[in-house]
Amino acid sequence: MADTQTLKGLDDVMAKLRALPPEIASKRGGPVKAALRKGAVVIQKEAQSNIRKVTQDTEASGYVSTKTLEKAIVVRRDPNPQRSGANERYRVMISRKKYEGRDTKAVATGRYLEFGTEHQKAEPWMTPAFMSTKERALLTIVDELSKGIDRAIAKVSKGAR
Repeated sequence: MADTQTLKGLDDVMAKLRALPPEIASKRGGPVKAALRKGAVVIQKEAQSNIRKVTQDTEASGYVSTKTLEKAIVVRRDPNPQRSGANERYRVMISRKKYEGRDTKAVATGRYLEFGTEHQKAEPWMTPAFMSTKERALLTIVDELSKGIDRAIAKVSKGAR
């Protein structure tokens, strides 16, 4: 189940976005793309920190972390955000790529840690990362979006002279 936030107090930012020419506002995502990515990175860093804590606890029992799961937590741009009703979307997820020339079970390991199994208790890392940083990520998005729009307006006004 997705937790969504409604942005309030962005009337001036939305007015600036509407004032931009369409080729700047939509060109490869424009300022919205950069702002959303920076917000997602806030959540990614917290998720990686949580994984570090979870795997350090298990190192006392003889388990040695290779940090593969931590490295596999990435921010990806959704190639088709319209399917979720958005124009732009980033996801914090576990990458399925190979590490050091071999397949890894990073996705399965991440799920086992997050939700547990019948033999292992749950040690959530992603949900707490999201819940603890969602406001900070939202503020980052708003700040970066405002700065990006101001830069785009300055660029357009320079070219209009």
